[in-house]
Amino acid sequence: MSMTAYFEERPPAQDRRRSVRRALKLGVLAGDGEPVTILDLSLTGALLETSVPMLVGASFEVELPQAGTVEATVIWNSGEYYGCQFELPISPAALSAAQLQAEAAPPADAPHDPLSELKQLNSEVERLAWKMDNAVRKLTKKGQS
Repeated sequence: MSMTAYFEERPPAQDRRRSVRRALKLGVLAGDGEPVTILDLSLTGALLETSVPMLVGASFEVELPQAGTVEATVIWNSGEYYGCQFELPISPAALSAAQLQAEAAPPADAPHDPLSELKQLNSEVERLAWKMDNAVRKLTKKGQS
């Protein structure tokens, strides 16, 4: 699954601490935006490919159908690839609505694609990490009771 998106620079709002904010918008490049390819999208984050340099820890907004604006943070990068985590997980409905905007998947008999395998593994790791975080939170609450 890959989706076309773009970064849009937003002027600072009075209640924001930083000077300029970025918003990631799904769809065709518009205006002065910077192109982004969303290689993988999950309940807890996304794998992006872009030439826009971002530091680990940088935050930006993602506009998703059914979810609206979601805060995301870069948690790792490798060259032009960025692993991003949502502040809060999105709903399965929001994930499905966003994935409906993705390009069609290649046929099952298509040649093996290592990048696709990486995206699938990344999605699975994010899903398991989210489950583990929830389990730890539940155990921590029980221990405090």
